[in-house]
Amino acid sequence: MAETSESEATTSSDNTHWGIAYLREDLQDLRLQMREDSKELRVQMVETNKRIDETNKRIDEGNQSLGQRIDETNKRIEEVNQSLGQRIEEVNQSLRLQMREDSKELRVQMVETNKRIDETNKRIDETNKLLSARFAYLITTMVALTGILIAVIKL
Repeated sequence: MAETSESEATTSSDNTHWGIAYLREDLQDLRLQMREDSKELRVQMVETNKRIDETNKRIDEGNQSLGQRIDETNKRIEEVNQSLGQRIEEVNQSLRLQMREDSKELRVQMVETNKRIDETNKRIDETNKLLSARFAYLITTMVALTGILIAVIKL
């Protein structure tokens, strides 16, 4: 193998130096690009965090508003329940009074009906006595007529 001459050695040393210079420039460009990207990412992260904070704030406000609306709805439900409870109690009381009045009326009607039944029973008893007396009279008359008929037939 041939030995390299001094001129070639210097040339190759110059080429290496030049390549290193390019690599340094590329490394500097990469570092600058990384710094810019890092700054951009930080800015984006700050903006994203702000947006997240705003969204959380809106969510908290919505939750607070929703909580207030739920509380108002619960109060209205309680008011309606109380109103219904009062109305139910009023209706129950009215029904109790009406039932007492109806019960009194029914008792009076039952007493009157019992009196009529008693009167009817008395009339039935009187009719039965009358029918018994007539039946006894009829039997007596028939026995007497039978006796007369027998006497007429013997004569």
